[in-house]
Amino acid sequence: MPMDSTTVNLALFKVTAYITGFRGFMYSGKLVKTLVLTRLPDLQPHFQPSPSNTPKLVHVSPLLREVDGRVEAVYTSLSCREVELAKCVNGSPRPVFLDGVYSFYFGFASSVAEPGRVLEALAGLNGEVEFMKQRVRVQAQRVDFLNPRLEASRILGEAVRVGGLKIVFASPTMLRDPLRRSRFKSFIPTPVNVFSTPAFLYLTEKGLYKLGRFIRLLRVVHRVFNETYTALKTVRLTWFTYGKYPEPGITGYVKYAVNREYYEEYSERMQLNQVLEELIALLIALGTGTGRAAGLGHVFLEPSAISFETGGGVEGGGEANTTQSQAGARPP
Repeated sequence: MPMDSTTVNLALFKVTAYITGFRGFMYSGKLVKTLVLTRLPDLQPHFQPSPSNTPKLVHVSPLLREVDGRVEAVYTSLSCREVELAKCVNGSPRPVFLDGVYSFYFGFASSVAEPGRVLEALAGLNGEVEFMKQRVRVQAQRVDFLNPRLEASRILGEAVRVGGLKIVFASPTMLRDPLRRSRFKSFIPTPVNVFSTPAFLYLTEKGLYKLGRFIRLLRVVHRVFNETYTALKTVRLTWFTYGKYPEPGITGYVKYAVNREYYEEYSERMQLNQVLEELIALLIALGTGTGRAAGLGHVFLEPSAISFETGGGVEGGGEANTTQSQAGARPP
C-alpha cells in the first residue's frame, strides 16, 4: 500500500492553570474550548460544526486534575446503580466545583495556526472569562509544547520492542465505526474503531482519501494490533452531562498486542513504521471519535509489555513506562 511520504505537521500544548469561580453542572471540555477561543478568536471557524465530511483539525481535552497521584477528567457524571449503567438517564448528576490547579491540552494541525502564536496566546490566559453565566477566573502557570510526532516515534518503537500498546481514554469517548454512517456511535474499542478517526484525518490531509484506501489502511492496523481479552474489564461505560440529555461514553484503557507476523509482513510491503507513527501522532494531538473539538476522545498512549501468542494477546512481565492514574496511563 504506497503512501505519500509527506507528513502531517501537528502541535500539542499542555496548559497548567489555577482556575476558580464555577459551581454547577457542566462538561469542562466546553470551558477549555471557551478559554482557547478567548485568546485565539480567529480559530472559531475550526471549532464550528461542519455540514460536510471535513474532519476537524483541532482538539481540546477537558480539564484534568491530579487526585492522590491519579489523573481525573473534570465533568458532571451521573451516579448510576449497577443495574442502570447500560442506560443511566435518570441518575443523580454530580456538580463540578472549580477551585484549584488544573491542566488541559490543545492540539491542532499546523495548517490551523502557527505554534509560536498559540504559545504566546495560551501563556497570556490571565483574568476572568464568562462561562455559563458565571465568572471563571483563570491564571496560567505553565505552558508546555509537546511534539506529537517525536512522542509517537518513541511510543511505537518501544511498543514493538515490548510487544504491546496501551491506549487510555482520558476523557469520555464516542468512537466512530468506519463501516457505517449514522448517528449511532461505537463503544467497542477495537483497533478499527479507535484508529478510524486518525486514519481518516491522515488520508484526507494528504489528499489521498478514497473509501477503498481507507478500508485497506484500517485492515493493516487491525491485523498489526490485536485487542487483548482484558479490554472487557479495563474499559468502562460512563454517563455524563454534555448537552440537553445525558450521554454515554467510554473511559479506562485498552491494550493491544503487536502481531509480529503481520508487522513483519507489512514492514516489507510498505513504510509501515512511518504510517503507524503518523496515526499515533494524530491520536495524541487530535484524539479520536466524535466531539473532539469540545473535549471528548482525549487519549494517552504508552507501550505495554505483552507477549503475543497465536489467537490472542497474553499479558505478562508488567508494563513499560507506567505510572498510576485513574485512566491508567502517564500523561505527557
